[in-house]
Amino acid sequence: MKKILIVDDQDEIRDLLRMTLELAQSFALSEASNAADALAQVRRDCPDLVLMDVMLPGGMSGLEACRQIKQMPEARPTPKVIIVSARPFEDLRAEFEASGADLFIAKPFGPIQLVQGISSLYNGSNA
Repeated sequence: MKKILIVDDQDEIRDLLRMTLELAQSFALSEASNAADALAQVRRDCPDLVLMDVMLPGGMSGLEACRQIKQMPEARPTPKVIIVSARPFEDLRAEFEASGADLFIAKPFGPIQLVQGISSLYNGSNA
């Protein structure tokens, strides 16, 4: 069973993502509302995938948290990271590439798009 960490500061978005993933497949889900909590959970739980918003409270963006996750020696194997954002990809391209994130999904997105994105990471394509 894949472990997925959902990171978003909005309760409603975390709830929607959790319900979508619970309906789609069998995942062990955990949640965080900011980057600091996400980093602590990655160290402790070593999830397979982190689904992370860009805009997070506490002074650290999701992209910076992703960069730190990708460099964490204790998080092995390194979790895959999907960045989600309402900001256009072109506005975030340089930061996204520097973060080491595996996939970008633009908000708003549908449940099928989310599940297909997750599946593409585990089937070897980054579509």
